[in-house]
Amino acid sequence: MKELLLIRHGEADHNVLFAQNRSLEAKKLRDPRLNSKGIQQAVDLKHRLSNLLRRRFNVELVITSPMTRTLMTSDLVFAGIKCPVLISPIPREQGDFPCDYGTEKSELETKFPHHDFSELPEVWWTEEESLEQVADRVEEFKRFLNSRPEQKLAVVSHGVFLKTFVRSSDQYRDFRSFKNCECVRATLDEEGNLTVLN
Repeated sequence: MKELLLIRHGEADHNVLFAQNRSLEAKKLRDPRLNSKGIQQAVDLKHRLSNLLRRRFNVELVITSPMTRTLMTSDLVFAGIKCPVLISPIPREQGDFPCDYGTEKSELETKFPHHDFSELPEVWWTEEESLEQVADRVEEFKRFLNSRPEQKLAVVSHGVFLKTFVRSSDQYRDFRSFKNCECVRATLDEEGNLTVLN
């Protein structure tokens, strides 16, 4: 049984534009960074999780999407915690607009030199992806998580991916969207069944 912390990235400018019904502008922002509010959200989440991470949830691995906003979020939330970070394109956002298109591996290596991108292809995102394809990636991700030796994992990902991940279990078909920098605790059994704990 895997114990999971599922975390959506902090706020980036495209999130603000979508909330203001300025979706055409939002969609054009390529791989946006966290804005100042998103940075503060990640710092606040680090503080909220500090007791849990010290006492009850000794995270063994952080898995993060290679999007700039998720890399920044994981760096802030898990700063000072000694555990490996694995960069994986599986929990990336649904690729349907430039705001969800990634940055090439070679540029990420320059921007985030403390991370290992060796397993990442130079171009790792998709530019046209249906919700059915996202659901297929969710199933791939469950298999990937269950193949890992670690038992306590944190996942830093995106709204559509995380909502699809939780909704893949029948009892959570109506699960709401994740807010920016929201953390949901869950377990995943060997058959791929998810249980939300909070």
